[in-house]
Amino acid sequence: MGLNQHNRTELTRLGERIQKTFIAVSNTLPEHAQTIGGFAKLLEYNRSNSQRFFAACKASSGLQVLVEIPGTHALQILSLKLTPLLPPSLMSQVNQVVDLFSQCIENNAKSHADLKRLIQAPKKEEVHSEASDHKAQLYHAAKALLKFSVEEVFCIYILRENQNDPSFLQEVALISKSGIKRRLGAVPFVQFYTHPHPEHFDGPVEVTANSVLQANEFTLGVSKEYSSDGFLDAFSTYSPSNSGLVFDPLPSENSDVTFVFNNPDEVVNPLDHKSPCSSTSLSIKNPVKKLTMLVLLEKQIDRCSTVNIGCYHSNQKVEEGKLKASDLWTERFPEFPELKITPLANDFAHSQLPETHKEKLRYLLAVSGIAADNFICYATEVDYPIWSSTYRIYFEHQ
Repeated sequence: MGLNQHNRTELTRLGERIQKTFIAVSNTLPEHAQTIGGFAKLLEYNRSNSQRFFAACKASSGLQVLVEIPGTHALQILSLKLTPLLPPSLMSQVNQVVDLFSQCIENNAKSHADLKRLIQAPKKEEVHSEASDHKAQLYHAAKALLKFSVEEVFCIYILRENQNDPSFLQEVALISKSGIKRRLGAVPFVQFYTHPHPEHFDGPVEVTANSVLQANEFTLGVSKEYSSDGFLDAFSTYSPSNSGLVFDPLPSENSDVTFVFNNPDEVVNPLDHKSPCSSTSLSIKNPVKKLTMLVLLEKQIDRCSTVNIGCYHSNQKVEEGKLKASDLWTERFPEFPELKITPLANDFAHSQLPETHKEKLRYLLAVSGIAADNFICYATEVDYPIWSSTYRIYFEHQ
C-alpha cells in the first residue's frame, strides 16, 4: 500500500526543497560543470550519480525528485566534494537537505529503494478525510465571518501561440461564479485580474454569443447570457492599483456572473523564448463551495511540456516564465487536487463535464474563434477550495 496524503504532502515539500537547492548548486558551479560529464569530471564523482543529480533538478514534482535523487551514501560523498566549491551559506543548505533526506528514509521506509516503491504505489485510501472536513469547516467559518459566499467557480483558460506576436501566448479565459450571496455589511463583490488597465479604460464591456474577440486587443467583458440581469449595470468602479472591478450593490441576493478575458501580451511564449514555465492560476478571494478549472493548451506547446498543479497561500506572478514549482515549496498547502485530461473530440461527447460547463466552453470557443481540435484539455475539481489560497496549474517546458 502507498503513502497516505499527509506523508505525500511532507515528501512533496521536501522534494521541492531539495530540487531548489540542487538547482542553486548547479547554477553556482562553472558553466563547464553544468552537464553530467562536466559535473562528474570536476567533482571526480560517479557519473551515474551525476546523472541522477541532474534528473532530480529536472523532475516534474517533489515526489519525483525523491525517486531520481542519488542515495544517502552518494549524497554524503557529494556533500564532501562540493564543500570547497560552494559558498558557506549554500553549503549549509546542501547539508540540511542531505540530512533531511536521510531522516525522511528513516521515518518512512526501510531504504531508498523502499521509499521509491511507496511513492510509486497507489495512494493509500483513507476511510475518513480529516482534511476535507477541515476545508468544509473553513468554508463555513469564513462564510459566517465575511457574510459572503460563492456556490461554484467554473473557469476556463485557453493558451495558444499569438498569431500576431509570436513572442507571447494568447490567453483567453472565462471565469463564471454562480450563487453569489452577499449579506448586509459584507465587502463589495470584486473581480481581480492581472493585466494592466489599458488607456481610457472605463469598465467592462458586454459580451454576447455574437461577439468576436479581437486577437490583438485586451478585452475584459461580462457575458450577457451567463450573468444575472443587471449585473453589468452594477459595475461601480475599478482600482488601477490592484486591477479590481467593483460591483456594488449586486442585482439580487443570489447572483451569477461570467467574465470573459482576452490577454494577448502577458504570457511569454515558451516556443519563442527560453521560458521554463507557463502558468494559470485562480485565487480564492471569497469562500467558495466548489471549484472547477479547465486549461486548454495548444498541442504544439503541450508536446514540450510537463503539467502539474499546486495550491499555495500567495499568488506570486510568473515573471517572464522564470517561476518553477520548486521555487514555491515554502508556499505550498497540504492540498493535492487531481488533474485529469478531458476529451474534446466530437463536441465533448466523452467528457465528464456537466452540460452547463460544456455550454460555457462552447461559448468561449465561439466568441474567441478557436477550434478545440488542436488543444489538450486539463481539468480539476475541488470541493471547498481553501479560502485565501491560489490554485495554480503550471506547465514546465523542456
